Amino acid sequence: MSLRPLTCLLVACTFSLLAGCDQTPAPAAPTTTVASTQQPAPNEDVGQGNGYAYHVRYPQLGPEWSALGDALHTWAAARKREFLDARLADDDTNAPPYNLDLEFNIARRTSDFVSVLADGSVDTGGAHPAPLVASFNLRTSDGKLIELADLFTDPRVALEALSTEARRQLEGTFEAKLRETTPERDQAAVLKGMHEWVARGTQAQTQNFAAFLVDGLETKAIGLTLIFPPYQVSSYADGTQQVEVPAKVFYPLLKPEYRDAFQIDTEADKLAPGVR
Repeated sequence: MSLRPLTCLLVACTFSLLAGCDQTPAPAAPTTTVASTQQPAPNEDVGQGNGYAYHVRYPQLGPEWSALGDALHTWAAARKREFLDARLADDDTNAPPYNLDLEFNIARRTSDFVSVLADGSVDTGGAHPAPLVASFNLRTSDGKLIELADLFTDPRVALEALSTEARRQLEGTFEAKLRETTPERDQAAVLKGMHEWVARGTQAQTQNFAAFLVDGLETKAIGLTLIFPPYQVSSYADGTQQVEVPAKVFYPLLKPEYRDAFQIDTEADKLAPGVR
């Protein structure tokens, strides 16, 4: 079987999952799975078999965060099932070993939220591994997992504000880099392509902003970090991109029940640009 369609399928599944669209029910476990003979750590899931290996690592979570732990294991199990099914469906006996590597880490912790980032890849022998990126955000007061839209009274308006800010930051970063590394005669075409790529990847659509972290360090939240996997706003070689959006950009758009969880510098900053 050709590996290119498989790689494309894995990438498409990754973005679909970021948007919360895991539509395919998991099939029964393959009988050829062989557990690794090496004893994994308590927070690891390690296995190998004929032509494949996987390694999943979880953070240490307290019992009060059980909903978060359950979500991580459910998401990882679905990715592992897709990985194993893809390997079993590949009848090319000369194919290189498949590899799934996935790690969950607590990336942010505020007084009201804990954010976990999933970062990994699936290697099926193509030009490069397909990225796996997702986020999980728990409101600690009620143990509820939240999506980005849950924070805002009007998610559509909020997405427009986040889109504008993300585009501004990404274009500034990429343009500075490209002007330094691109011959002057080629800059116009390269910059045009960059702006188009960023514009597509930051359109005000839910799936483009599915991965995010609530920023802060044991205090009230000070903003959001938007995460864009490889391919979304730039090339694979550029890797995952992160944009930190200060709370003042979206504070007036928060639902009343979430406003106390965020802080901004001054009262004057509470009015986001373009919101009157």
